[in-house]
Amino acid sequence: MNVVFVGGGSFRTLPIVRAAMSDRKLFHRGRITLVDFNLDRAETVGRLIMKTPEYAKSACEILWTDKLDKALPGADVVSVSFPVGSLKTCALSDIACAKHGFFGSDQLSLSGAFRSVTGGKILLDIARHMEKHCPKAWLVDFANPVAVYSGMVNNNTKIKALGVCGGFTNHRWDLTRLLFDKDEYCDEFKVSSAGVNHCAILLRGTYRGKDIYKLLDKSINRKGWKACRIPKFPKSERHIRYGLERLAEMRRRFGTIIFSTEGDGMQHVFFEEMQKNMMKNFKARSLPQIEKSAREQAEARKKIDIEFKAHLDMSLDAAFWARGPLENPLFAIGFGDATVLVLKALAGSKQWIAASYPNRGAVKGFKDRTVLEYSMYLDKDGVHPEPDLEVPDCFHGLISSLATHQTLLGDAIAASDPKIFADALFSYPIYQNSKAAKTLWKDLLKIHAKEMPAEFQKAKDYF
Repeated sequence: MNVVFVGGGSFRTLPIVRAAMSDRKLFHRGRITLVDFNLDRAETVGRLIMKTPEYAKSACEILWTDKLDKALPGADVVSVSFPVGSLKTCALSDIACAKHGFFGSDQLSLSGAFRSVTGGKILLDIARHMEKHCPKAWLVDFANPVAVYSGMVNNNTKIKALGVCGGFTNHRWDLTRLLFDKDEYCDEFKVSSAGVNHCAILLRGTYRGKDIYKLLDKSINRKGWKACRIPKFPKSERHIRYGLERLAEMRRRFGTIIFSTEGDGMQHVFFEEMQKNMMKNFKARSLPQIEKSAREQAEARKKIDIEFKAHLDMSLDAAFWARGPLENPLFAIGFGDATVLVLKALAGSKQWIAASYPNRGAVKGFKDRTVLEYSMYLDKDGVHPEPDLEVPDCFHGLISSLATHQTLLGDAIAASDPKIFADALFSYPIYQNSKAAKTLWKDLLKIHAKEMPAEFQKAKDYF
């Protein structure tokens, strides 16, 4: 298999490649090409891959370049991962959302909608180059918002694209915490879900042949039940436990839960409660504070880059490479990453995943072109949706609005059309078409003006 990693200098790349190379057939006589505007960073990742024990057992060529057209010919898969928007713009965007009573994020939110326009042109350009150089290759996108980009590429180009998310890994932590009060990762769950990325509904599932929901009821209905402690992620403990308690509340009230605990998805179910919690802890930072934070983060990244690169000159023994993701996150094997499962599937090994893709009859009651996240088998022949996927009636309207919002965003980017962009903002279901929403849209246009394509400023003519 020949795989191109766009954003190949990312810290995600090495763990993904190690996990994929563990299947010795996957890259046998194949090629991995790392594409990055920061060529030095791509070279560092490439040379570190060549130091891994997995590479030593492969017959794989490792290349790096800053020229996309040079990398694409002959590619089977193009994997994309990069941050969208500057730290300063993203911070100002999230603050504006909070100021007007909305949640901000890089995915399922109004700030996510504006970021999608910035990153969307990059993804669209990659897809257009793929049409020319490798039209049969799959585009696998990890850049947020993944659903917007999946819909944009599939509905407006000849390229097949999957949007994959860390939520696929997160649900394997969340279910273990809920069912067994353990802060551990487990890959023995098989669940079926349907909805939108970060707000998909877990419809059914099993753990070692036992029904997920029966196990969940047995756990959360114990007298005095509380979400378990989170010793492996102490900095995120409060957020994770809050999310787990909301999932338990969902089960008791609606008979179902969300696929995983990403806050920007969950807030659409518990909006008022989470808004109050957000505002209680919200402190708007000044522009100098934001700029200082951006400088500090840039310096911190520079320091990590130097430490990462220093491993090129180190003797890295078997014990180093055997450390797990929590001990050695930049170098450990990333078996839990959904991108690994996609690579294995497209190489010929059938895999069970959840990903963002146009509906095309997979989930009852939605248009074919509407982008949804749903459970599927994936193999070299493509997507095979889980049968009988249907969003519960009480969530259908919410999911439909969010999915339509993200589908329209993809169409707006592909067409460079400010009216479609305005329609996409209108379709977002929180405070729909309200004074607060319109004021926020105008503020976000100003905040993102230097980074988003200029034509989208005309969207305000439709507000």
